[in-house]
Amino acid sequence: MGIRIIRTAQASWSGTVPDGGGHLALGSGAFEGPFTLRARVEDGQHTANPEELVGLANAACYTMSLADLLSTEGHPPQSLETAARVHLEQTGESWSITRIELHTTGAVEGVDATTFDALAQQAKATCTVSRALAGTEIILVAELANDQREAP
Repeated sequence: MGIRIIRTAQASWSGTVPDGGGHLALGSGAFEGPFTLRARVEDGQHTANPEELVGLANAACYTMSLADLLSTEGHPPQSLETAARVHLEQTGESWSITRIELHTTGAVEGVDATTFDALAQQAKATCTVSRALAGTEIILVAELANDQREAP
């Protein structure tokens, strides 16, 4: 049997969905806070929502995967930054996460844009969270901040 790692999180809720609210907590203790329906459907709310958490999980996992691939190739990144945009859409009578757009920018010495993009695409395909979200379209835009055309 291979290595097995289990991580935990929990959520609670009180009240109706439109008027109530909940509390989120990571098992590690690294984050805990409120979440509400308003945060899902209105901008400017200062509470979490499940879609942001899915986007964060995808961005974090993907960025770590890309850092690993770059390091394995002998080019540990000076920095990688990834933003996620999660699309929540009503399709028929159900709501679905229909698309996640990842936009990553990296400062990596000795890597050209073509290699960076190839490793970025590989990281998207192999990241555990992206694989868990296989039913959702995940779009990736990868940019090399140091804009090197050829590796030295």
